[in-house]
Amino acid sequence: MKPVLCCGEILIDFIAVDVNKSLFESGVFEKKAGGAPFNVAVGVRRLGRPVSFLGKLGGDPFSQFLLSQLQQEDISIEHVKVDRNLKATLAFVARDTEGNPDFVFFRENPADANLALKDVEDVNPEDFSLIHVGSVSMIFDPSRKTYMELVERFASLDLSISYDPNVRPSLITNRKRFVEDFLFVSSKTSIVKLSDKDMGYIFPGTSLHSAIRKVPLKEGAALFVTRGAEGCTILYEDQMIEVPSFKVNTVDTTGCGDAFMAGLIYKATEQRFCSVNDVRKAAVFANAVAALVATRIGAAGSMPHIEEVEGFLREHSTNETAIDGFGSSTC
Repeated sequence: MKPVLCCGEILIDFIAVDVNKSLFESGVFEKKAGGAPFNVAVGVRRLGRPVSFLGKLGGDPFSQFLLSQLQQEDISIEHVKVDRNLKATLAFVARDTEGNPDFVFFRENPADANLALKDVEDVNPEDFSLIHVGSVSMIFDPSRKTYMELVERFASLDLSISYDPNVRPSLITNRKRFVEDFLFVSSKTSIVKLSDKDMGYIFPGTSLHSAIRKVPLKEGAALFVTRGAEGCTILYEDQMIEVPSFKVNTVDTTGCGDAFMAGLIYKATEQRFCSVNDVRKAAVFANAVAALVATRIGAAGSMPHIEEVEGFLREHSTNETAIDGFGSSTC
């Protein structure tokens, strides 16, 4: 099988050891590799798909650590570029009483924002089963322009694209451009995934169902909106579907959205979604991946392997979530 190409930032998460304390109150932090695209890459790889990462790292010790983490997860670094004059982004993370993360970013000459068009000249879209884009690196130029170009390159060949904007309002300096970019990329992709909070930022003052209808989707594309413990809402072929979440003892929600995305990519790379039943089954599977991550601390390090997900689904099987016939329809 051709590898999945995951694009964007890989950064350092300093995660507060003390639970239920704010960043102001926390005193001890643990270093972890992070960044939504990296989390997705690890999730897809642990589920059994080959993965290649596309992004840029710096010459600092944190960048060296991040490169080692990609290699440790058996993710190809063929398309990882290194500029020793740049640095890895740092993020400090604390969790509230419900396990929800609070982020503060430190970006000094950030490598992830400086991927140039010349850095992707060797990327052949036909070498990959799917390209995944989104998150922080699509806010800042030149990386923003580079990933937009890649989206157009893959779209022109009718190749599979997945997209998660992963909205971080504190980093967005031009909201109008961000929303325009979201609408443009969404219109080109096969799978659009975002949270209800992301939707609230992009379409303020609009009900969720009305906002969902505003997202431009190409023919055959699916939109997934995650709603935390409430499950997810899907729009596919003008039909709106609600898929409930699995009830688990939540410890940390960091990385749950990325786990959900990894689950969708895993199912989409079996075969393109061709029916409402396909997207519903994919959402059930993705909910299971996210539920497992919610029971663990951390993001990338919490991503489950395929055997864990299959076991979880067997244990939680009902008429709605039954895994029999989990294969996709024939398009």
